[in-house]
Amino acid sequence: MNVLDFIPKPEQAAIRKGTSTYDCTRDIQSAINAGSRVYIPAGIYPVTQLNLKSDFEMYGDGATTELRAFDKSLACEFMLVTYIRDGGTTNPADNMRNIHLHDFKLEGRVDEFGYSQYYYLLAVNATSDLTVERVVFRGFRGDGMYVGSGTLKSTERHNQRVVVRGCMFDGVVRDNRNGLSIIDCDHLLVDDCIFQNIGNAQLSHSVGGIDFEPDHDWSIYRDVLITRCKFIDISSTNTAGITFFNGHQKNDNIHNWVVVDCQFENCYWGIDTSAKAKTVDSTPDFLTVLNCRFYNSVRWDISVGGLSRAQVSGCTFARTPGSGPGGDAIRLGAIASKTSRNAVLPVITGNQFQGIRPQMGAIGVLGATGLVCAGNTFIDIYGSCIAFSQDSSPDGQRKIDSVVISGNVAKLSSVAMSKAVPMTFMSTNEDMRTTKGDLSLQKSFEYDNDTNGLHKTAAGALIKFVGAG
Repeated sequence: MNVLDFIPKPEQAAIRKGTSTYDCTRDIQSAINAGSRVYIPAGIYPVTQLNLKSDFEMYGDGATTELRAFDKSLACEFMLVTYIRDGGTTNPADNMRNIHLHDFKLEGRVDEFGYSQYYYLLAVNATSDLTVERVVFRGFRGDGMYVGSGTLKSTERHNQRVVVRGCMFDGVVRDNRNGLSIIDCDHLLVDDCIFQNIGNAQLSHSVGGIDFEPDHDWSIYRDVLITRCKFIDISSTNTAGITFFNGHQKNDNIHNWVVVDCQFENCYWGIDTSAKAKTVDSTPDFLTVLNCRFYNSVRWDISVGGLSRAQVSGCTFARTPGSGPGGDAIRLGAIASKTSRNAVLPVITGNQFQGIRPQMGAIGVLGATGLVCAGNTFIDIYGSCIAFSQDSSPDGQRKIDSVVISGNVAKLSSVAMSKAVPMTFMSTNEDMRTTKGDLSLQKSFEYDNDTNGLHKTAAGALIKFVGAG
């Protein structure tokens, strides 16, 4: 179906020129209802809400095919949508399915209409086997693409097997919420996408490129792969390239998140996590970050928080002179709302850290059990490569033990030497400041680290690794 066959001929010239003020919603919806494949030729089509269906394909001529929000009224809350309110059922077997959307642009006009949290360009609920390819999400007022559980707070719905590939999420003026918001999705692939200019300085956490934030204990997000994506200029206060939240984790519903071959540039946080406290017996999260590049983050690049079995390997963390106050490349553990969250069994191997200006250390450890930090290279760190906190916590549960630090290299370049960069391999700290503490790490080992003449520990500090005995 060609949508122009449904639109009055007198309107078509203006649509092609991009000057039309005609509401095309009813005509495009008629094309959707009439066929299984809908083609939208190049042009700008003002629309309100278009309802999708199963076994359906919709495509255009790339970014020259634009669906544009007709106005800022409630009628434009969801531009493309599967189910809204309490549509669908709790059983994924009843889901809408087999939908392919590709090669067009969605324009939300945030630069004209401003922020509005619940306005989504694509709302996906109770849907299986959805593929979204080469779609430009521009100027979204809330989320660009929302993968949720209906649009009523108490609705239980589940999505399965969603692919987002080759898409652009551009927030334009950083007055929005998320590029891609995941409330519920079992098996998600985000491949070769760009997320840029997204944020909102008036909001707190859970704003940025991709946000995983389930609302209920029955919510699911597991088996997630984010690969070859770029997160650029997501730098408003408290925004992140990716945020993972596990607060509704119950048994098997939330786990297995892999981020590989991605680039984070000029983000406030690269990857942020919000986690409930874990022990070695808790359900593992399995966050894996491989071969990624983090460049000029405003604060930390990766927060492991209280996650269980996180791995960061083969990544590059760098800052350039004059890039800002900086922060830790990797932060392990957290103390928030009077509760300690210790990272459980984290593995940090084969990474390179260069020019980091840490608050604690290039690797800052507030709390960790079973940390392996091996084979990393630290170059020109403006402080400590690895810093261990001695802060007390209100709940008394903060702890650092069972640590292995081995085979790392720490060195200063000739330029950094000439500038007397204050680099040490390890330190202790309290309230984010270097201390002259006396710290004993139980069941812990430190060996075969090459510090190239640097101080092994900051002046006056004593860090003892107490082995198995």
